[in-house]
Amino acid sequence: MKLFQIILFATLIFGINASAEVVKLDSLVQETSENNPEIKASKARWEASTMRPSQEGSLPNPIIGGRIKNVSFSDITLGEDPRSDIQAFVTQEIPFPGKLSSKEEIAQQESESQRWLSDAISRKVIADLKEAYFEWFFINKSIEITNRNKELLEKFTKIAEVKYEVGMGIQQDVLKAQVELSGFIERLELLNERKEIVETKIKKILNRPLDSPLGEPEEIAKSELTVTLSEITDATSERAPLLKSSSEIIDSREESLKLAKKQYLPDFILGATYFNRDGGNGDLDDIWQVSLGLKVPLYYWRKERFGVKEAVLEVSEAQQNYEATKNSLLFEVKDNYITATTAAKLLNLYQTGIIPQSSLSLESAISGYQVGDIDFLTLLDNLITLFNFELEYYGQLTSYHKALTRIEEIAAIDLIGSGLSTSEEVINNNKIRREQNVTNQK
Repeated sequence: MKLFQIILFATLIFGINASAEVVKLDSLVQETSENNPEIKASKARWEASTMRPSQEGSLPNPIIGGRIKNVSFSDITLGEDPRSDIQAFVTQEIPFPGKLSSKEEIAQQESESQRWLSDAISRKVIADLKEAYFEWFFINKSIEITNRNKELLEKFTKIAEVKYEVGMGIQQDVLKAQVELSGFIERLELLNERKEIVETKIKKILNRPLDSPLGEPEEIAKSELTVTLSEITDATSERAPLLKSSSEIIDSREESLKLAKKQYLPDFILGATYFNRDGGNGDLDDIWQVSLGLKVPLYYWRKERFGVKEAVLEVSEAQQNYEATKNSLLFEVKDNYITATTAAKLLNLYQTGIIPQSSLSLESAISGYQVGDIDFLTLLDNLITLFNFELEYYGQLTSYHKALTRIEEIAAIDLIGSGLSTSEEVINNNKIRREQNVTNQK
C-alpha cells in the first residue's frame, strides 16, 4: 500500500512534465533580442537615420559644365573670330551661414528620436514575449492542476459507484461526479487549445518555425516589488524611451523653426568660367570670370512667412504630443502598479489563508465522507472549491508578473528577477496527505 501511495504521488506531481525540456525566460529574451524581425528592423531604421546628418550638413552639389560659342552656322570660327570660344564653368550654391548647421542638427535630433523609438520597440517586443511566457506558464499550471483534480475526482467517482452498488450511496452522487468529470475534460480541451495558441505566439516573436518544438516553461516564483509608485513615475518621466523620443522631436521642431526664420536670409551662388578663344593655336588670349549671385526670398509673403507659421505649429504639435504621451504612460504605469499590488495582496491571502484552509477543509471532508458524517456532494464541493482557488492563485501570480512586465517596458527599469526557477510555494503543501486519505478510503 505504501509503495502504491509513492507511485501515485510521483505520477501526480512529476509525471505530467517529466520528459519536457524546461525553457528559461532569460534564454528566450536573449533569442528575441537577436532574432526578432521587428527589433532588427527598428535597429536598421535607426542606423539608417544616423547617415542623414552628414548629408544634410553638406553643401549642395556644384554644377559643372561646358559651352561652345560659334558665330557661324556654316564654319567653325574658334580661333578665327574673337567672339567664339570654348567655356568651362562651375557654379556652387552656398546657403547663408547657419542654415547647413541647422539642417544637420535637425537630422541629428531626428536620429536620436529614432534611437529611442527603436529602444521602445525592442522593449515592447520583449514585454510581449514575457507576457506570453507568463500566460504559457499559467496555462501549463492550469492543465497540471486540472489533470490532478480530474484524477482525484475519478477516484471519488469510483468510491461513489462502489457505495451505490453496495447500497450505501445514491445514484445522484454518481451522476453528479460524472457531470463534474465531464466538465474537467472540457476544461482540458480548452486549455490545450489556448496552450497551442500561446506557444504559436511565442514562436512568432522568437522568429522560429511555427511547427518547431518549444518545451515547457520553468517554475515561476513571485518577484518582490521593492519600489514605490512615486519612484516608478519618476523613472518613467526621466527614462521612458517614448518620452525621450518625443523630447528629441520637440528639439528637432524647435531647430526647424530657427531654420524657417533663416530662410528670410539669401543664399549665395558662386560661379567661375574659363574661356578658351584660340582653339589652342595661341592667337587669342584666354579669358576667365568669377560671378557672385544671391537667391533672394522675393516672395517671402507667400513662402517663407507661411514656412515660419508652419514651423511654429509643428513645435506646438510636438509639445502637445509629448504631454499626451507622458500622461498616457503615467496612467499605464499607475494602472499596472495597482494591478500588481492588488495581485500581491491576493497572492498572500491565497498562500497564507484560503488555500491552506481549503486544503484542510477537503481533507476533513474526505475523512467525514469515509465515516459517513457528510454526503458526497459536500465532498465534491470542497474539491471544486480548492481546485478553483488553486487556479486563481496562479492566475493572480500571472497577472502580477504581467503588470510588472508592462511597467518594465514603459519605465525602462528591471523589476522581474532573472532567477525565476523555484519550488512551488503553496499548492503542493498538502498533496501527500490528500492522496493518502483517498488511498486509505479505497
